[in-house]
Amino acid sequence: METEMKLGYAIVYVNDVAATLAFYERAFGLKQKSIDDNSEYGELDTGATRLGFSQAEFADSLTGVKHYRNTATNNPGGFELALITPDVAKAVQTAKDAGAVVIAEPQEKPWGQTVAYLRDINGVLIELATPLE
Repeated sequence: METEMKLGYAIVYVNDVAATLAFYERAFGLKQKSIDDNSEYGELDTGATRLGFSQAEFADSLTGVKHYRNTATNNPGGFELALITPDVAKAVQTAKDAGAVVIAEPQEKPWGQTVAYLRDINGVLIELATPLE
């Protein structure tokens, strides 16, 4: 049976939405799709599924729950964002030049994919990987 459910977007809670969107443009070439007038929420154009960023206190106010804070000094949260690229080594260098911290240099995995790990300016774990054949 086919489900009517699909993943529409993922939202990461950050301290500075505008700075995060600008970083993702510089580091990964993703284009800003939108940002609200108060810079509390913005999205990147990533294809079929949107990647959003919400200001952490704003997210707390919507849900009534104080969320884990993504910071460069905390351990990464229990998730990662995976971005697919044909040239992982080049993408790692571009991201590093934009301020990302390299956690694991590109390595070819046993299943044939080249993968590297970074942390963005918020400490969020980013996987850069070649397409899986």
